Amino acid sequence: MTSSGMAELDHERIPLPAVVRPLVSCGPVLVAVLALLTGLAGLSCRRAPHFRRGDAAAVVVVQRSRVAVGEPPVTEREPNNTPGEAHELVWAGIPPAAAVKGMIGRMEAGKSADVDVFKVVVPGPRLSSDAGQAADLFAFAKRLSVVINPEAGLALALELLDETERVVKIVTAEPGEAVGLPNMAVLPGHSYYLRVRAASAPATKGRGMPDAGALAGSSYQMTVLLLDFEVADEREPNDRLESAGDLSWQGGSALAAGLHGWHRDEDWYRLSLDVMGPGWVLNLDLEGVEGVAAGLAVNDSAGRKIVAVRGRKGERLVLRNIVPPSAAADAGAAGAAGRWWYLVVRAESGLDRERRYVLHAEAAPPESQGVFEIEPNDDAAHASSLADGTTTGYLPVGDVDVFRYLASEPRQLDIEVTPPSRVRVRVEVIRARDGQVLAEMVAAKPRQAVRILGLSCPVEPILIRLSQGKHDGSASEPYLLKLASRLAQRDAGRRE
Repeated sequence: MTSSGMAELDHERIPLPAVVRPLVSCGPVLVAVLALLTGLAGLSCRRAPHFRRGDAAAVVVVQRSRVAVGEPPVTEREPNNTPGEAHELVWAGIPPAAAVKGMIGRMEAGKSADVDVFKVVVPGPRLSSDAGQAADLFAFAKRLSVVINPEAGLALALELLDETERVVKIVTAEPGEAVGLPNMAVLPGHSYYLRVRAASAPATKGRGMPDAGALAGSSYQMTVLLLDFEVADEREPNDRLESAGDLSWQGGSALAAGLHGWHRDEDWYRLSLDVMGPGWVLNLDLEGVEGVAAGLAVNDSAGRKIVAVRGRKGERLVLRNIVPPSAAADAGAAGAAGRWWYLVVRAESGLDRERRYVLHAEAAPPESQGVFEIEPNDDAAHASSLADGTTTGYLPVGDVDVFRYLASEPRQLDIEVTPPSRVRVRVEVIRARDGQVLAEMVAAKPRQAVRILGLSCPVEPILIRLSQGKHDGSASEPYLLKLASRLAQRDAGRRE
C-alpha cells in the first residue's frame, strides 16, 4: 500500500485446474468460475492445463490492473494494547481494504513494552453449522492479506487472533523487513485481532548487548486486504498435520497453489490414496518461485516422513514413482476412514507473498512412466530392484539412491551413470550381505559420466549406491543408470 492508499495487485499467478471437463457436472456456479478462469487463460502466452512429466507450468499469469483499495492510511488510536481496547479497522474500496500508520512506543522504566491491537470484522452473514448451513465453514472463508512495512531498524512480530483471543498464527521478521500474513482464511461475520509488537532481540553471539533504545519510537504502516480465494488456493493456517487442507483428485490429477508467505513457511496438504489402483505410483511436481529455495516432502498418514527433496532458489522439484502402501499395510492415523498421505511444501530460504507456487500430483501406472527408480530408496532396506537396461532417477541435494541387483549365474556387469549438471556422481557397488565395497568410482566434475566395466558379479544380491558431492544435487534434471550383463569372463573389474 502506498501513502495514497493504492495497492498493486499485478502479476498474480492463478492456478488453472488440469481437469476442467470432469468438474462441469458439479453445478452452474462452478461452471461459471471455470469459464472465467478459461477466459483469463487467453491473456497468457504460457499455459499448460494438463499434467505432463517435465512440464510443471500449469499456471496462468494474469496482468492485473492497479485498483484503488481504500482511503489514505489512518493513524492508530491509542490506547490499543489489548483486544478490549483494539482499534477497529474500517473497510473501504474494492477489494475491501484498510491502511493504518502505527508506532511502537518507547519502553520506559516500569512500563511494559508497547503493543498495538487492531480489530478486523469480516463483512457478510455469520454462518451457523448448527443450522446445517455449512458442513465445512471454511469453504466459505475469505482471504485476509496483511503486510506491515516497518521503519528501518524496527523488527516486528505480527499475530492473528480469533474472536476468542486464541492465537491463530505468529510471524516475525528481521529489522526493517516487511512482515505479513498473505492468505489467512477468515469467516464472514466473525471478528479477528491483529496484534503488532516488537520482535524479540536476536542473539548477539559475543558482539555485546543490543541497544535497548534502538527500536524505540519506530513507526510502521500496515495494509489489510480482504480477497476471495482462487480455485485450488491453500488456506492458512495449514502448517501441521491437524490443519492440513484436503487436496482433491479430479480424475488422475490433483493440484494446489500456495504462497511462501514467511520464512520457513510450511504448507500441509492431505491427499487420499484410495483413488490409486493396485501397483500405481504417485508423481509430484512443484513449480519453483524465483528467490525461494523450496522443499517438498511426503509424509505417511501418521505424519512420518517417507521421502523428501530440496532445491535451490527458483528450482522446480520433482518426485517420481512413489509407491503407496496397500490398504492393509497402512495402519496410520487414517485407519478405516481411508488411506492418506501428507504433502508438505516448505520455504527453506526466501519468501514471496505475491507469486504462487503450484503443486501437481498425478496417479499413474508405473509402466506408463518408463523405468524409474522407486521411492523411497535411500538405504539397503528400501532399495529399488534393478535389471538390465536404462533406469532414470533424480539426485536432489542430500539424496542417495540405492538399487538391488541379483544375478542368477556368475556374470560380468557394465555400469554407466550419466548425471545431470550440478552433480558429481559417486557410484558404489556393495555386497549386500556384509557391506563390502566391490567397486567404487567418483566423477571429477559435474555431469561427468562414470563407468564401471566388466565387474565380476557374484550369485547373490549386490547394491548399487548413487550419491553426490557435498552441496551437489538437481531436483529437476534426471540421471541415467545403464546396466548391461554378460556371462562371466576372466580379467574382470576394469573401470573408467
